Amino acid sequence: MTTPNKITIARIAVTPVLAWLIYQDGLTERWSSFLLFVAAAISDVVDGNLARTRGEITRFGQLLDPIADKLLVLVTFVPLYGIGLLPLWLVILVLSREAIITAFRRFASNRGVVIAASGWGKSKAMVQNWFIGSVLVLRINLGYVERGAGGPWWDHWMGYTRAVIEVGFWFVVVLTVLSLIDYLHAHRRLWLGRAG
Repeated sequence: MTTPNKITIARIAVTPVLAWLIYQDGLTERWSSFLLFVAAAISDVVDGNLARTRGEITRFGQLLDPIADKLLVLVTFVPLYGIGLLPLWLVILVLSREAIITAFRRFASNRGVVIAASGWGKSKAMVQNWFIGSVLVLRINLGYVERGAGGPWWDHWMGYTRAVIEVGFWFVVVLTVLSLIDYLHAHRRLWLGRAG
């Protein structure tokens, strides 16, 4: 098994731990969830770069990597909704997009076509990771505030964090929709039934 594929499998393996950490209330767990998420997001970039530079792009990796990405989305968005930091409609939008793309990739694979990530899809993933990372930082901040932190510096930092999240929120919404449209349009011959 190639190194990039091992990294992808490791990313899948840590997803239950990440979901569990997000649900925990301690500051140690809040920091751990943030750091584990950052490591998982970075590993997504690392395994892709390794596969390309080493010439180790495999069909298995092309199929497994999107699954790992979608699991990371699932185990962050759902728990963050569960603890009240994300609205339900955003979670439904993002997970619906991932479900549609997963079903479409399987549909294409059954016809001998492997659909790699598009430019829009990569942009969506990058902004999504930035957004989730920011929400996890907010959760750390709230933990300190709940334990008595305060003052002008904290007010400024909290305001900055919330502003970053608000911008990221709408970027996630727009790119989620645009990347889905891009996938379906780019491969319309498949879903219109004209693929050989």
